[in-house]
Amino acid sequence: ARSINNIVDVTNYILFLLGQPLHTFDFDKLAGADGMAHIIVRPAAEGEKLTTLDGEARELTPDMTVIATPDRAVALAGVMGGLDSEVTDGTTTVLLEAAAFNRAHTSRTSRNLGLISEASMRYERGVDDNPVALNADMAAAFIAKVAGGTVCPGMVDVWLEKTEPLDLAFRVPRFCAMMGADIPREDVVDILERLGCQVSDTADADVLDVVAPTFRPDLEREIDLYEEVLRLWGMDRVPATLPGGRGRFGVRSELEHVMDTINKTMCASGLNETMTYSFAEPGDLDRLRMSAEGLGQPVELINPLNADQSVMRQSIIPGLLRSVAYNQSRGVKNVQLYEAGAVFFAHEGKKEPKERRRLAGVLAGAMGDAGWNAAPAPFDFFDGKGAVENLARELALPKLRFKALAADEAPHLQPGRAAAVLSGGVELGWVGELHPLAVDAFDADAPVVAFELDVEALARAARPARDYVDVPTFPAVSMDVAFVVDEAVTHERLVQCMTSAGGKLLEDVRLFDVYRDEARVGAGKKSMAYSLTYRAADRTLTSEEVDKAHERLIKKVSAATGAEVRG
Repeated sequence: ARSINNIVDVTNYILFLLGQPLHTFDFDKLAGADGMAHIIVRPAAEGEKLTTLDGEARELTPDMTVIATPDRAVALAGVMGGLDSEVTDGTTTVLLEAAAFNRAHTSRTSRNLGLISEASMRYERGVDDNPVALNADMAAAFIAKVAGGTVCPGMVDVWLEKTEPLDLAFRVPRFCAMMGADIPREDVVDILERLGCQVSDTADADVLDVVAPTFRPDLEREIDLYEEVLRLWGMDRVPATLPGGRGRFGVRSELEHVMDTINKTMCASGLNETMTYSFAEPGDLDRLRMSAEGLGQPVELINPLNADQSVMRQSIIPGLLRSVAYNQSRGVKNVQLYEAGAVFFAHEGKKEPKERRRLAGVLAGAMGDAGWNAAPAPFDFFDGKGAVENLARELALPKLRFKALAADEAPHLQPGRAAAVLSGGVELGWVGELHPLAVDAFDADAPVVAFELDVEALARAARPARDYVDVPTFPAVSMDVAFVVDEAVTHERLVQCMTSAGGKLLEDVRLFDVYRDEARVGAGKKSMAYSLTYRAADRTLTSEEVDKAHERLIKKVSAATGAEVRG
């Protein structure tokens, strides 16, 4: 507090000594034609102006309270006085004002005007209204002593609602049980009395009657007294004990088990877990070229930390891309990150937004650095697909398949290197190489492989137990076959046909070669060579059985796909 003059020094002294804000007016600047000062407390008028003691002209609103004369406001209640009625070296008559203003009202006025004062900080925390008159008397006596004046007898007092002390019951055994310490009753009484409480016995020897002082508005309930007694008795004196677990045991939810598997599998696939901001820039989806279809409306923040983080994220990929760019700009070219976190979306007409838990990953560069004898292959679509397949295997997802996405279905992905991830007919998410324009928009270097999956959908599709399969005891028979098919025929289509045609004897199908040559294979054609494994669980297969099953497979695959067997 600044030292202005001896009158203000007295009010500052009382402020710091007793926590009672005071304000002094130059009486002559308030007096009307009749020589009397008529002071009223009222709401401010809309747009009313008041120049406060700091020299700033303030525009007021009706939710603010002012101290006023019949013709103008002279002070902002609980915050600061007005400049035109301040005490100066020429002041001969002083009007002293002491009050207890509403905590929330004063705080709101102070914050709305951006005007924080010593008075407003104390009113925000609560000023006891019981000793206001006594504090005013003390200040008046000090003013008379230091300024050489005389105090006019009496005061004008408007005290509509006096704060009464609260009467609380303090149950000593309950307190000791809750705090986990055997605190003597006499120590409890001593601490409460030191706090200013009045303590008396009741008919029940285990219960104390406690009257909380009005200068402690925070002591509203019995539990508040517990907190204060323990604080002064010493929290460090409470012995450490294990909580009782009678008849209680914890279990992990299905989603928690799934998250454990996700984290372990992602780490095993070479990805490192990271955490990015849940706040996002409004244009992130546009920069990513991702369609907002199915993502709802963005959730806008009322009080964003900054303009670049004013909405909640609808996808985790932009945050991960920023991490990739950050690493690449500092010389770290090989970046493999994943994050499991919430995304947010709103719906028109709904008050509260929805949250969905997503798993997202990005891979840039290669898996390791180049050695003296070999350089690792850069990441491509199949590395992202492999990480998803690893996760599907560990979660035992049934009927996992990848569906190629057209350019208009996934504009944020590189055409021809994008796929939806499905378990049966349920879509789990997507995987692919991000479009170079999307990567460039986040100042990262392409190519970047990414995937984003719905965790709840993964949890629903995951199977907690797998079907047991005996270790095979009978030998297998391997047969190779090369199919010449149109370019439009996919590996997935061929495998589906072979699996269906092979029946129970076909154990495994593995693609080991893809060959294109217009002269030998034909224009618009490709040769796809597969290694097929046949085995029976209960016997050794004969050559006749294998040949018959293999011929049937070739015939059905050729009929279904138009394939020709390459000799």
